[in-house]
Amino acid sequence: MINWFRKEKKFLDCSVLVVEDSDVDRKIIVRALEKLTCRVLTAGDGQEGYEMALANKPDIILSDCSMPRMDGVEMCKMIKKSEEIKDIPIIFLTGLDSPKVVIDCFELDAENFMCKPINPRLLTSQVEQIIKEHFLDRRNS
Repeated sequence: MINWFRKEKKFLDCSVLVVEDSDVDRKIIVRALEKLTCRVLTAGDGQEGYEMALANKPDIILSDCSMPRMDGVEMCKMIKKSEEIKDIPIIFLTGLDSPKVVIDCFELDAENFMCKPINPRLLTSQVEQIIKEHFLDRRNS
């Protein structure tokens, strides 16, 4: 499936915002996303992520839940209240796998939820699926 997108260069027009406070986790995620040839933006916390989302309007946001200054859940609440960016799909990435965290994420209309440590192949598969469902449909209409 990825080869079809690469031939058509569909991912080259896509941007993914990674909001993650851990340098190690952020590098792993960015490295995985580079295989999709999409543009990757990064932020170190929810406040910076929200500001980057407003400024850049990425196609997908991948966000850690627990971060300093502003966590991913608060960032998501702000994004969902903003007319400009409320429709951006969000995947939460977290080391917290309690039922409450999962419920909170889905109550915020998150697209998906992944527990850390992140499996790079699973992550790229999820991003690819979201691009197919949301991004390409939107660009082709």
